[in-house]
Amino acid sequence: MTIPVTDWRFALQRLGSFFRTLFGSRMAIVGLIILIVYSFLAIGAPAITPYNPETSIVAGAYAPPSWYRSFSEGSRLSLNLFLQSQPGFFSDPAQSGWTFNSADSHLAAAYDPSFSLVRGGGSERITLAPNSAPGNYTAYFKYAFDWSYNGPPARLIASFALNAPGATPQVRVASTLFIERNSGAYAKWNLTDTSVTNVSPDLGSTLNKDTRIRYAPTGTNTTWVPGEPVIFDSNNNTIYDTGDSAIAGSLPQKGTMLSTNPNLLYVGLPGGLLATDAVVYDTNGNGVYDAGDIVVVGENTGANNLSWVSYPLTLSGWQSPRSLDSNSQTLQQIVQKPGLNPAQLIFSSKDQYTFGVKINISIPISSATPFNVYLDNLNLKIYGTSWGLLGTDYQGADIWSQLIYGARISLFVGLLSAFIGIALGLVVGLVAGYLGKVVDEVLMRFTDMLLVIPGLPLLIVLVSVLGSTFGSGRTLALVLVIGFLGWMGFARVVRSQVLTLKERPFVEAAKAAGAGSGHITIRHILPNIVGLIYVNLALAVPGAILSEAALSFLGLGDVSVLSWGRMLNLVETTGSQKIWWWVIPPGISIALVSVAFVMIGFSLDTLFNPRLRQRR
Repeated sequence: MTIPVTDWRFALQRLGSFFRTLFGSRMAIVGLIILIVYSFLAIGAPAITPYNPETSIVAGAYAPPSWYRSFSEGSRLSLNLFLQSQPGFFSDPAQSGWTFNSADSHLAAAYDPSFSLVRGGGSERITLAPNSAPGNYTAYFKYAFDWSYNGPPARLIASFALNAPGATPQVRVASTLFIERNSGAYAKWNLTDTSVTNVSPDLGSTLNKDTRIRYAPTGTNTTWVPGEPVIFDSNNNTIYDTGDSAIAGSLPQKGTMLSTNPNLLYVGLPGGLLATDAVVYDTNGNGVYDAGDIVVVGENTGANNLSWVSYPLTLSGWQSPRSLDSNSQTLQQIVQKPGLNPAQLIFSSKDQYTFGVKINISIPISSATPFNVYLDNLNLKIYGTSWGLLGTDYQGADIWSQLIYGARISLFVGLLSAFIGIALGLVVGLVAGYLGKVVDEVLMRFTDMLLVIPGLPLLIVLVSVLGSTFGSGRTLALVLVIGFLGWMGFARVVRSQVLTLKERPFVEAAKAAGAGSGHITIRHILPNIVGLIYVNLALAVPGAILSEAALSFLGLGDVSVLSWGRMLNLVETTGSQKIWWWVIPPGISIALVSVAFVMIGFSLDTLFNPRLRQRR
């Protein structure tokens, strides 16, 4: 069946007339503008903000909006300062301000675009020239910058990764991250602790033999005496020469004859002594470390090292310090200021600062091949005390992102709940009003029963019960509960209208023509209450939004998603009621969207009710 063109034209004319009349109301225009703005923010949230509303840390905790710096109260607020916008070196760092310094001519640095911790990036390669003499070599790789704010930052996070493919227990690489204040009152702070702690082995540990563990006699004694140097004879030739290293005590002169003592053993895996193993003098010769044995040198496990998971850095592969966050107690201990945020200590004044890493390479013997150390992911993120349009929450997450992502859930729950409530009310009202008699009595008494039950307590009980059933899908439980408890009032209004309409002559004529109840309801009664549906739908949305906000505020919402109500719940649970830039935005948003729907509802009511139009 095709619809005549004239019917289409008539429908379009009526639609055009409807919108012209609607837009003639200033109240409707204001309401529509508010809804369009919030709908645009909700739909376009991923494109509007790049930050995850809950997990992305963008600044310090409780950072006010950046525009607050324009007022005298915010003159000491600072902004973020990141040395690198992304992890890794994707181009030569020398071109972006990084510098390499070393007093040793044997050390050189170059950008290696093919070797990196980050996929697609490169790294800075520090090379010790071949045939370099045994000893220690030191280099610095650093970046100078200005801190131009009156007040300190809230937090700093440094990052660093190192790879020394040629490192061994004898060829060691040590690294220390640091920040120094260059002018004014010069100061330097190490962000990593490179100390190694000697730890006694566990009693009962098995002792192993390595013939390269020898000692340098200081007298005519024929056995090792505590205090005498213990040497690792790398080439096992019983002479202290190039390549040998001290295990304990001072190094003897080159050419000194070394002696062997079968009781000088080590605690570790069989196969040979490693730099991290303990060396023990087995007094009773039983091959087990027990009471009475003398610890020549403890285990260099780095067990008390604050920065590195393992130290010395004698393993191949990328290694990183485990804690470089000023909020951590570890970094506070390293800078020797427990309880004080290192970010506030270091950047306490305007000045020029340098961030960098000190690399120390220790080689026991000369090598014909170059030794490379690769540096990557070297960055310093300084989080300011102010941020963006609406500031940050208790974690440092962006409140603006939370607001626009929260609009999605609040509008979704409000609209869908209102649709469910209006649909149920429409069906119940139509059936009760048209069929009447017993059906009407049963439906209306059930409606009255639900109407007298306090709404909010019933919502709380049902959401608590159904929420555990839905699990992580508690948002769906909210929609269903709010929708199924929001139809009673509209059902009574529809019933009263149907009772009037079914006595009209056009309905009687349809009955006389043999039309059934379904046909009469859909074709004759329903079109006459469409205006009532639109008005009540618009007026039902604010109630649904407020119900969702109330339940989320009480902690009964879906914790896996963010809504305006949950934002207020987080404010309450974290004791942040005085953080106005966190409290006001969701509260105003709930009020504005609710008022917008009320404005549209009143405008529709005026449009569909000529008497109200004349009165107003």
